[in-house]
Amino acid sequence: MASLPPPHLSPIFARIKTGDIPGAYAAAQQILRSMPNDQPLLSLTGMLACQAGDFPGGIDRLRKALVLNPKDQSTRNNLVRALMDSGDLDTALSVSNGGAQDARALRLSAYIHQQQGRYAESIADYRKVVVAIPDDFESWNNLGNVLSGSGDAEGALIALRKAIELRPDIMLPYVNLSKLLNQLQRYDERLTLMREAAARAPDDAEVQVELGLSEATETNFAAAEEAFRAAIRIDGSALAPYLELAVLLENLNKTEALDELAVEAERNGVNAAEVNFIKAWALRRAGRFAEALPLALATPDTINPARRAQLIAEIADRVGDADTAFNAFVEMNRAALEGTPPAQRDASLYIEEVKVNRDLLTPEKIAGWTRVDLVEVPPPPIFLVGFPRSGTTLLDTLLMNIPHLHVLEEMPIVRSVENELGDPERIASLSSAEANALRARYFDTLRQVAPPGPGQRVLDKFPFHMTRMGIIHRIFPDAKVIFAERHPADCVLSAFMSNFELNRAMLSFTTLEGTANLYDLASTAWMRAETNLPIDICRIRYERMVEDLESEMRRLLDFLEIPWTNAVLDNRKSAARREHIRTASYSQVTEPIYKRSAGRWERYRNKMEGVLPILKPWAERMGYEI
Repeated sequence: MASLPPPHLSPIFARIKTGDIPGAYAAAQQILRSMPNDQPLLSLTGMLACQAGDFPGGIDRLRKALVLNPKDQSTRNNLVRALMDSGDLDTALSVSNGGAQDARALRLSAYIHQQQGRYAESIADYRKVVVAIPDDFESWNNLGNVLSGSGDAEGALIALRKAIELRPDIMLPYVNLSKLLNQLQRYDERLTLMREAAARAPDDAEVQVELGLSEATETNFAAAEEAFRAAIRIDGSALAPYLELAVLLENLNKTEALDELAVEAERNGVNAAEVNFIKAWALRRAGRFAEALPLALATPDTINPARRAQLIAEIADRVGDADTAFNAFVEMNRAALEGTPPAQRDASLYIEEVKVNRDLLTPEKIAGWTRVDLVEVPPPPIFLVGFPRSGTTLLDTLLMNIPHLHVLEEMPIVRSVENELGDPERIASLSSAEANALRARYFDTLRQVAPPGPGQRVLDKFPFHMTRMGIIHRIFPDAKVIFAERHPADCVLSAFMSNFELNRAMLSFTTLEGTANLYDLASTAWMRAETNLPIDICRIRYERMVEDLESEMRRLLDFLEIPWTNAVLDNRKSAARREHIRTASYSQVTEPIYKRSAGRWERYRNKMEGVLPILKPWAERMGYEI
């Protein structure tokens, strides 16, 4: 039989049973006046004060109760929670460390360490908790999140799957696991997981949003749109599904639907300032920048900070407000980097990869390459390369108008060849059989992810393949290569101003200096390839394209031995046919070809002074002025 509370506490518990927390708190305060040193009463009053929202009063009473009985672990834990809820994490940790380290106390200290970014300490505490309480799904979930943030992806997968196994009816671990699988690019697993979650909880709006993102990643765009709209039907006042649907609609070139989406959000009671974000987005796509800017500037912090800053920056840039635009681009990149797990913020990993590829292409090393005899069927791809934002997306959009070209847009097919190769140094000693196996691996992967139609020639557009020309030339020495070039300062500025998904390569773009240094390194790798390898290259210049598109495209089609067609002059028709545009250029390729981006860096010269010395030698080499 459960023990009854002391008689003087009975009026308090009677109100607690009815859910009258304010009444229980008031009763406790009244009784406390006549019994100010009653330790259980002080502890209970402190807990009730916190539940009623009076954290200062609650913390004060819990402190007094703990002084009266320092061994009362329940009071200590309640004080720690109150301090955490009030934002005083350092004091909360100090109080927690002053008591017995039982499982409940360890859960609290683990969470505090997690919030303070001390992942090693947090992981150690959570591991002790799940040993002591193996069915504690919340701690398994939190352990998974901390392991993910610390870079232990495999450990995180195990912990999050354990949380789901323990409580398959709770959706939070599904969502956390989905985000991790997305970071690991395990998209099939992610989609299977979220379809299972949606089947278990079809009325969970957050699950529908995550399902929509999973479907979109796998190019199931109709299913993605339906999932986002389902989330809106479930919770019409939540902002997230509107934002994700707006991104999808824009990427699908359904920009006319943005106005309708804003009206729907307003009708469903979404905060007016947040709706203004969608309205500003629609106005930007309609070219009404002066109207859009004040709406974008007025959007609240509840908007994803990177998206909010990007919208402000792009609109301010179009109205000529360079200071506002640049500051917003800085904020966009800062927010994007902060939203990336700490273990995945190391830009040096890709830098080192490029350096390795660059160093393979010295004349001395190339002279030592083995001779290989390669099969000529299927014919080699055409490679379209160039530093990001050099005009590669405009080029691939125009070339999509040629039916017998199968244009690949930034698919990691060469990466699969690199994975098969292993050590990059092996390109020097390949046998004919090994080289042909790598060439076959390219086409095997192509058939799996984007098979060409009968008689189509593959055009593989991937800007940073400019740093992989060693392996590309080794297995496709007969390939034609299109190199897109643009003023280095415009390339660097535009890359810095683009809200790329922060994979290893794009991490450098979060600062102007990082972008300029990567431009310098990538250009050095390309120069070595162009100088030391007999690559069949056609250089296409962005500035010439926007001045005289036909002349530049005639030169390109002659190089590719493709008969002339006026279709390659119509980027808007081609863009309109594209179901989805993968790159950061999606909002530009649907417009008529414009000249405003040529020389844009001049408006930001004062912001770029620190990196211009890095770019000047490359500009001079290509005949540009700085």
